[in-house]
Amino acid sequence: MPLGPFWPPRWIASYPDVGEVIDGVLPRMPGQTLLSKKAPEWSTGVQKAASGRRRTTAYYSAPLWSFQISYNAVRKRPGLDEWTRLMDFFNSRKGQFGEFLYFDRSDHLVKLQRFGTGDGTTVTFQLSRAIGSWVEPVYGVVNIDALTVGGAPVSSYNVDELGRITFAVPPPNGASLVWSGAFYFRCAFDADSLDGTQPFRTIWEMKNIAFTSIKP
Repeated sequence: MPLGPFWPPRWIASYPDVGEVIDGVLPRMPGQTLLSKKAPEWSTGVQKAASGRRRTTAYYSAPLWSFQISYNAVRKRPGLDEWTRLMDFFNSRKGQFGEFLYFDRSDHLVKLQRFGTGDGTTVTFQLSRAIGSWVEPVYGVVNIDALTVGGAPVSSYNVDELGRITFAVPPPNGASLVWSGAFYFRCAFDADSLDGTQPFRTIWEMKNIAFTSIKP
């Protein structure tokens, strides 16, 4: 379990390596703090007439999510080189150029989420999640615990890397499509550099790493 923001770096220095290394997913390591920023971002156009009336246009169908995290302690020593792990991940994406998946520890679960309705013809549907009454697509899947069509469990389907479900047989007309499971945010870094400081010989700090979700 990550230790969070309240453990001094000198304590983390001797903590076992419990970092998660999953291909394409931003590494989680013991020194990672809780999110210091998470916010939805919309893009709108606003025009105001001389009469005072305003006309607005929403350019996004769903918000982008901006994130900011910090690593209080990133260890670099023989046998436990988290610094290289993080640098390799960032450089492999060439800064802002590439994309990756982010697992938000406090926002990743979906339970009994309706993501579509069958029409007897369509076989591919985009998975989604809800925040209250707001529903938005998810573009990365951790796992699917359950998937039902018209209330009946199904197993003959494929899910791709962008969260699209393809059924072997078209769901019947009017059938509700529902899933439960976990998802990733698909993101890209906000900058082409990754700054760090070295308060101890074998420990680095990486502060305010910013990234934003993307729409494929």
